[in-house]
Amino acid sequence: MQPGVIQTVTEKPLFDPTYLNVEYVFNKIYNSIGPIWDFIRDPHTWTVVGIISVSISILCIFIIIFSLVRLIEIQIFDANEIEHEINHALAKDKETDRSSNPRWKYIQTLIESPNESDWRISILEADTLLEESFKERDLVGNNMSELLEEAKSNGYPNISGAWDAHIVRNKIAHEGQDFPLTQIEGRRVIQLYQNIFEDLKVI
Repeated sequence: MQPGVIQTVTEKPLFDPTYLNVEYVFNKIYNSIGPIWDFIRDPHTWTVVGIISVSISILCIFIIIFSLVRLIEIQIFDANEIEHEINHALAKDKETDRSSNPRWKYIQTLIESPNESDWRISILEADTLLEESFKERDLVGNNMSELLEEAKSNGYPNISGAWDAHIVRNKIAHEGQDFPLTQIEGRRVIQLYQNIFEDLKVI
């Protein structure tokens, strides 16, 4: 190199279009997506896809039908449970109503009183309640004796006990204070009335 002469350096470009092979690029792209395109165009592929789709659809339909059937069964079960609970609650309400019969409560209060006169009234009241209960059930009779006979012929239980209680009631009504009555005996008689009242669903 001669002194004073400046050498010019020519830089090589980063990208030279002269060396770009477009056909090669497209061949690379085709070779990459070609198998995919062939796979998509293959009738066998769509046959397999169709079979899989039908299988999945049938499975989904089966799951839907099964779910609907189970839902209906659950709704029916829930409805039966609710109806059972309602009937149970109504039955308990009826039991409460019977046990809270004000006349029966009054009779029980009298028999637990310390006064002998209240025990007598308790038995008389119980006998009157029994007579009214028989008549409400369309039993025919002009007096309590006839009603008891009618109840016996109709198969009512605990009639013999009701007879015994009614006999004590008659002694109280006819003999008055001459008929001795203890509280223990009074409670026994009231229990006889209670047995028939429970059978008649009065209490």
